[in-house]
Amino acid sequence: MSNQQSRSYRAAVCTVTPFDESGRLDEAGIEHLVEGIAGAGVSLALGTASPGEGFALSLDETARFFDIAKRTAAGRVPICAMGVEPRNADQLRPIIRLAENAGLDLMQLYTVDPGHAMKLTDGELERYFATLLDEMTISAAISTHAFNGLVPLGVLGRLLDRYPTITTIHCTSEVNYLSQLLALADGRCEVLVGGPMQALSTLALGGHGFLCSEGNLVPRLCGQIQQAIRTGDTDGADDFYRQLIGVFSLNVWAGGTVRFLKAAMQILGLPGAHTRPPFEVLGGADAEQLALSMKELAIPEWSDL
Repeated sequence: MSNQQSRSYRAAVCTVTPFDESGRLDEAGIEHLVEGIAGAGVSLALGTASPGEGFALSLDETARFFDIAKRTAAGRVPICAMGVEPRNADQLRPIIRLAENAGLDLMQLYTVDPGHAMKLTDGELERYFATLLDEMTISAAISTHAFNGLVPLGVLGRLLDRYPTITTIHCTSEVNYLSQLLALADGRCEVLVGGPMQALSTLALGGHGFLCSEGNLVPRLCGQIQQAIRTGDTDGADDFYRQLIGVFSLNVWAGGTVRFLKAAMQILGLPGAHTRPPFEVLGGADAEQLALSMKELAIPEWSDL
């Protein structure tokens, strides 16, 4: 891409869910979080299992979260309701209705997690998606994720043929699957990769952007990458990408990004930086190591460290 070219590209932040010290939904924290991300021109992805602790939210809390985010973003950026991995269509349906009622732009449909190492056939998986897509009144994003099952490309192709309301696919996979998916989806829907790792490689393959959780900590940096790519500023994109990968590489604690993110939020003095059981924020030597590593990165957005 030359410095004169421009293209459609967007970043989206899979948000945490701000909780106060007593574990209640932190409404002021939600407003602060959403304002920081939307103010940077970056899309919002709300209520996912990780890092959003979506499983810990009641339906009433989820509805309140959606409403506050919608009001605060005020139409500046797209908002996607992410939901959590369901056992069946009935478990995801109530969250879809909440997203529709809140007037969000998009609802992600996770693949089914039937539990106990069971796996759906292609026909069963296609029927699950069709059951929900037949009912939806907002656009859909299909999740295909290495952690909970990549959707077979044949299934995705048939769904795209049948449902023009599928406007986005969220893909977290190795590059071979991603490359084939981009060829399948070309001209039919956008494809965003999960995590910042492939934020630039997907651009070369024809992708349309990325989702990440690091934007909870560096929303302006995500906006800078987005703008640099949109305007063809390859040098800027490279520099901002290196910074973002530095933030991504801070998390050396396996098994859940929310512990790391909420600890980093506390270090930065951001509101809503508490978790709900069973998760606990990093503390002690781990928190000290994180604070030192964050300072060493010298991210301009963290100038107060």
